[in-house]
Amino acid sequence: MKMVEKAVSEYGFFPYYIEQISSRLFRVNDGRRDYALKQSSLTEETIYLWENVYHQAHTLQLTNILPVYLTGDARLYAWIDGEYYYMTPWMRSHSSNNRQEIKDVFHTIGEIHAKTKQTQNIDAASVEKSFRDYQSRCREWQDLLLDFVKRFEQNRFMSPFELQVCTHYHILVNVLMELEAQIERFMDAWEESSTWNYCLCHGNLQSEHIIYHDLPYIINWEKARYDNPVIDLAIYLKTQVRYYDQSPAELAELFPAYSHRNSLDEKEWHLLLIYLLNPAHYIRLVEMYTSAQSGQSIITQQKMLQHVFRQLQLGLDWTHRLKSDLAPDFKVSEES
Repeated sequence: MKMVEKAVSEYGFFPYYIEQISSRLFRVNDGRRDYALKQSSLTEETIYLWENVYHQAHTLQLTNILPVYLTGDARLYAWIDGEYYYMTPWMRSHSSNNRQEIKDVFHTIGEIHAKTKQTQNIDAASVEKSFRDYQSRCREWQDLLLDFVKRFEQNRFMSPFELQVCTHYHILVNVLMELEAQIERFMDAWEESSTWNYCLCHGNLQSEHIIYHDLPYIINWEKARYDNPVIDLAIYLKTQVRYYDQSPAELAELFPAYSHRNSLDEKEWHLLLIYLLNPAHYIRLVEMYTSAQSGQSIITQQKMLQHVFRQLQLGLDWTHRLKSDLAPDFKVSEES
């Protein structure tokens, strides 16, 4: 706690009290108001990108990025014994209308992506090689999944986890087939245009990094980087369907709030679906089960597998919606 007190003193006041909320988050009160102090995971290599987020937020008026306070010597962080600390307003999340909140988040991240977007030409040959290698990996996964199913079916009594994998198998086959098709469509679109969009990406856009306080505020930009906007979208969408609160259909219905602010081009639509259909995490969970390296109970492993399966179902659902005339707002954009 001494290091935390030192960090607080960098902001020019002595705390009335300090409450530890998690291993790295502290609520600090100066006798008048509360502040959030974060012991970050930033490093010498990542601090520059993190600082750039707040410079961009100020320059471009990105008001949904929760600001950080300046220290007494006008820095965005306090450096104490090799650790980076930063302080923000303490804000409680007021959640009331889930649909409206998701719509607001789509609009917010679309606004950030649109205001920070840059377009560049990149080496087409290296991109093609990467995706061809990925295609080969997808075919290996298909063989591996079949081997898992054959092995499980040889057991006289399958465990609940093994039964779950066998039940999922026909869906996973469709996922891998659609994934390969999306890679081909991405490569076709790439041949027509080798431009690439970069923008400020959060890098870990999950619900716990969004505070709903009248408007959504996005916090914890420690993994921020400049990349294609699809990175943020894929992470956010996957976290939304891990549980049964959100359906792929509802997310598709709300997604125009993003695309009206930052329309994806054809390559980006196919790239988004490639990320959503990526079965690497599912395969890894099954491999950990078969090698007894998980360290988790069977029930926990089942839950984890079901979460990832729901994410893959989202990818399948959205590929169908892109092909459907019933979802005009969800078709591949003709803009480039």
